[in-house]
Amino acid sequence: MRNLLSVIVSMVLSYSQPLLAMGNYFIQDTTNKSTNASAAFPKSKLGVDIMMLMTGEQREVEIRKFSTKFIYYSRPKESTMVQIDRRLVNVIYYRSGSKEVITPRAVDIPQNSDWEKIKVTENPKDVSPMMIEIDLIEVVVEASTREQYVKPQTLENSANIILRKKAAMLNGELVLIKKKSHSRPYGEAPSLRIEAVAYRKI
Repeated sequence: MRNLLSVIVSMVLSYSQPLLAMGNYFIQDTTNKSTNASAAFPKSKLGVDIMMLMTGEQREVEIRKFSTKFIYYSRPKESTMVQIDRRLVNVIYYRSGSKEVITPRAVDIPQNSDWEKIKVTENPKDVSPMMIEIDLIEVVVEASTREQYVKPQTLENSANIILRKKAAMLNGELVLIKKKSHSRPYGEAPSLRIEAVAYRKI
């Protein structure tokens, strides 16, 4: 009888050890995954911006300006500008600590479209040193109401709304008017043409 009990106990122990080992392995594996999932904000060793391409390639660059099609940048400590198609860039991590999605992936959220908060100005001093030029914006507005015929300011108000909406599509925060031209040819409706530049903080 004692021999039988000894056999049963040894069998139980032999099966329980692999199970305990599996349990320990499972717990350890879960801990490793949770640790790797919290990826840190990438920091440049050279103190510049980091551009992440859609391929996953990471480049340390100095962002210079934007357009609707391209991003212009330079290599660290170089003055020569290089352009890259915006569609090839996924995200930019700025040296200031902010992040900007350029070409969204399936899980990325669309950019800001709150156009009413965008400031329109004619004073270059309103452009902060922490802002970067995005792109040129051109607007042409023609009078379509009696009030716009009589009051030129109403034309400017309409043009400013269009400027804000165009800047919002570029994720801009400020619009600086560079040139403003009123026109009223004989027998035609008065019109206003504005050339401006959109900016945003980096």
